Amino acid sequence: MSEPALTPGLRAAYQHCAGILERSGSSFAAAFWMLPAPQRRALHAVYAFCRLADDVADDPTVRGDRQRLLERWRAELGAAYRGDATHPVGIALGDAVRRFQLPQDVFLDLLRGVESDLAGEQIETWADLERYCYRVASTVGLLLVRVLGARHPDSLEYARQMGIAVQLTNVLRDVGEDAAAGRIYLAREDLARMHVPPESLRDGKLTEEIRLLLALYAERARIRFEAAARLLPAEDRRVLRPAEAMGRIYRALLEELSRQGFPCLGPAIRLSKPRRLAIAAGTWLGVGMPWLGLAERRRERRARR
Repeated sequence: MSEPALTPGLRAAYQHCAGILERSGSSFAAAFWMLPAPQRRALHAVYAFCRLADDVADDPTVRGDRQRLLERWRAELGAAYRGDATHPVGIALGDAVRRFQLPQDVFLDLLRGVESDLAGEQIETWADLERYCYRVASTVGLLLVRVLGARHPDSLEYARQMGIAVQLTNVLRDVGEDAAAGRIYLAREDLARMHVPPESLRDGKLTEEIRLLLALYAERARIRFEAAARLLPAEDRRVLRPAEAMGRIYRALLEELSRQGFPCLGPAIRLSKPRRLAIAAGTWLGVGMPWLGLAERRRERRARR
């Protein structure tokens, strides 16, 4: 059965969301470009909502009362579920949540994560960080597996574990930039245990203590990636290939950070777009292409000379 035709207004709303993703340079685009149009559009809408809500806390160009802006996005979410949204992202999201039965409470959990950033809540313990990673990343994974059509109960736990692994990789990559902006996502109890003063993360000097701390977080991320891999149900493996592509891109980033000795106090390292696309294509085709990754790394090194 063919899908209902999109109205011009709804098509424009989805195109607006696609533009937000395209301008972001996110790995999201590399992982999902081969999906059928209805799923791809739905993920564009999910990404756009999450991105614009997250920008309320993180984007320095955002002006005005940020708490009020976040409340506007919370209201727009409610409008999307009622079917009376007015913002293009809300209009597209409203269509996506109806087509794919996306639960509103997962979006609300994500907004709680954004709110904790906005309030500058301290990450005191590892449990605090796990909860934060769930809210800002696992929630996106839970929405993703539903759009992809996964049905096995283990697929939801797979998404939760993969989201934590991805967000830990983000935390590791962005330590220096976050510290410069006044944010520290490494748990304070870990800083104290590894004898790393919080202010030292802003100095740019990679001490042995800091390197050991970052290696600890890299290992925690690996454990989560491996837990997700063990949970991946055989019957959902094919439909979850796009999620696996996203996971492999971030796993490759984690290993690149490790290979370089965790240069995380300076500008954040990112994989090049060709390398991300190569990883995603290899995952979609069910093959590994390490030679492509190696060639891309060689090109990157030559470019830096």
